[in-house]
Amino acid sequence: MKDQEIASELQTLRAQLKQLEQDRLQHKEAASKPSEVANAQASLAAQESPRESVEDWVSGLEDLDTAHVLERIKDVTSDWFVDINDDLKDVRPATLLLLFGFGVLVGRLTS
Repeated sequence: MKDQEIASELQTLRAQLKQLEQDRLQHKEAASKPSEVANAQASLAAQESPRESVEDWVSGLEDLDTAHVLERIKDVTSDWFVDINDDLKDVRPATLLLLFGFGVLVGRLTS
């Protein structure tokens, strides 16, 4: 009687495993379809001539507002310099001199 229970349990587990494998394959097929669309779009983009893509890029540059770009660069770099300044306040001067010396040495050796 116990062997029959084990055999029926094995049959149930096999059926569940087969169902899980089928679900996994369906999920994998569904996931691969968007990538096929992306591959088709990439192949169409590759067929464009490089000259056209460069001309599109240059025409996009004409629409940029240089004042806005410079202001954005200023904001980003000022935050970066403030962070560096805060980090350097916590470092001992001897460590900074040592690092500077190593930088000079490496620069001399690599040039």
